[in-house]
Amino acid sequence: MDVSKYKSLYLQETGEHISGIEAGLLAIEKTPGDSFALDNLFRHYHSIKGMSASMGYNPIMQLAHAQEDLLDKLRSGKLGVTSAMTSLLLKCLDAMKALVERVRADEPLDTDSSSLIEALKSCASGKEPLAPEPSAAPSAPVEGGHKLRLSSVMKVEGSVFDGLLASVGDLFMALSSFKALTHGTRSVEFKNGVHQIGKTINSLHESIISARMLPLEDLTAGLPRLVRDLANETGKNVALHTEGMDISLDRSILEGLGGPLVHIIRNAVDHGIEPTAERVQSGKPLPASIRIKASTRKDRVVIEISDDGRGMNRQKLKARAISSGIPAAKIEAMPDREVLKLVCLPGLSTAETVTSTSGRGVGMDVVKDAVEGFGGSLEIESTEYRGTKIILELPRTSSITKALLVETGGELFLVPISRIEKVIEVPSNELDAGTYAFAGAEIPLVELAASLGIKTGPRFSRTLIVLDASGTLSGTEGKTLAGLVVDDFGDEIDAYVKPLLPPMSRLRSAAGITVLGDGRPVFLLDIPQIILKALERA
Repeated sequence: MDVSKYKSLYLQETGEHISGIEAGLLAIEKTPGDSFALDNLFRHYHSIKGMSASMGYNPIMQLAHAQEDLLDKLRSGKLGVTSAMTSLLLKCLDAMKALVERVRADEPLDTDSSSLIEALKSCASGKEPLAPEPSAAPSAPVEGGHKLRLSSVMKVEGSVFDGLLASVGDLFMALSSFKALTHGTRSVEFKNGVHQIGKTINSLHESIISARMLPLEDLTAGLPRLVRDLANETGKNVALHTEGMDISLDRSILEGLGGPLVHIIRNAVDHGIEPTAERVQSGKPLPASIRIKASTRKDRVVIEISDDGRGMNRQKLKARAISSGIPAAKIEAMPDREVLKLVCLPGLSTAETVTSTSGRGVGMDVVKDAVEGFGGSLEIESTEYRGTKIILELPRTSSITKALLVETGGELFLVPISRIEKVIEVPSNELDAGTYAFAGAEIPLVELAASLGIKTGPRFSRTLIVLDASGTLSGTEGKTLAGLVVDDFGDEIDAYVKPLLPPMSRLRSAAGITVLGDGRPVFLLDIPQIILKALERA
């Protein structure tokens, strides 16, 4: 495992423990019987030993271990604290500081600390500590006495970054007002000034986003224990496999993803995976497998959670939906992808019995709402007797979205730049067939005005926005293209997008809303939903 990415965190936490040790040693020198201070010192040494062992810094681990052994004797009362003993521990602390500085500078940890370790062992056996050889005690470079150093890593509450991101969003909205003004002025100085402000705001935004990004493994570290406990509870043999957990997402998105992941894993173990006897009888391998695979698609992350269980029974799902009040004719007319999504209806469950794990029809509706709440989408694929796959497509970052302004029927909307392949001006008569020849293939066309129920008049030419619809068409692999037909397009902007709140959150064609510099509210289009609905109607 590559531990280099944890180096900055190691240095920060080790620095805090070293500071605690220094204060603790001075405290016990004044009050040798302070059991609270001795216990704290032992914990500091123990933490440094464990972290250094995990990182492979064995010389630091060995030195911390020897000091920990001595502290264990002191806090148990087997030895008493003496001035010579604290002097030895302070010398060892200086040596440990020097080794940590070598880690910081990427230098080899080849300093010999054996005489210090021997002195500590001798002291722990009850002998009066002897001063080690000066050459054996490495020391940090000193400039005019002791050197004071602040950690290069700061601990900051997540709410601070939330506030900063909101302020940057306000700056982006103000910037869009200034950009609108540049269209009506000939002042080169004003245009250059607005351009420089835009670059600075973009740089600030990127820095804040970088500070908020966390790897998926920070969230999924607890899933192996969850799977183990669920497997034991249900009497099943299940193994969890993960891939791509080093991919990073915005902290706010990761926080919102925790609940959905737990719901999906619970469903996989309880509903998807068969009992052990049933798997053996059907010739399936043991243990059963649950896989979580993450990958990137432009500025979005795709997370697939799959199991090799019994799959979803469509007939049972349809029957439960009909019994819940949905007309049978409507269900029979549904495409397969929508039938599978019936499991996301509130209160609908295919479980025969209610268990402590699931079966009450609460879960997948919560998952779908949560994922769509932060601008993501959910798809389900399932093959009976072979397994089920839940596909979550999520934005990597929140709030600020690069988008293109488009206009249809006099209304403005935003299309995410990450979805756009090309923008083309096309004569209207070339779009009548419902498809358009692009990159050697006929791509389906979607009229935005018709999809949203907006009236628009005849035009000689229209704007065709070729979109990457990958991930929106079930069963397709590779890049899938579709064309969105609008009347016109405008500027590319950095939009501060806010999530829709009830009742507007029921607008399935919108992923969020922003306010332009002139005060006009504009919806960010949910491209996958619009394309799917239009193609299904067709």
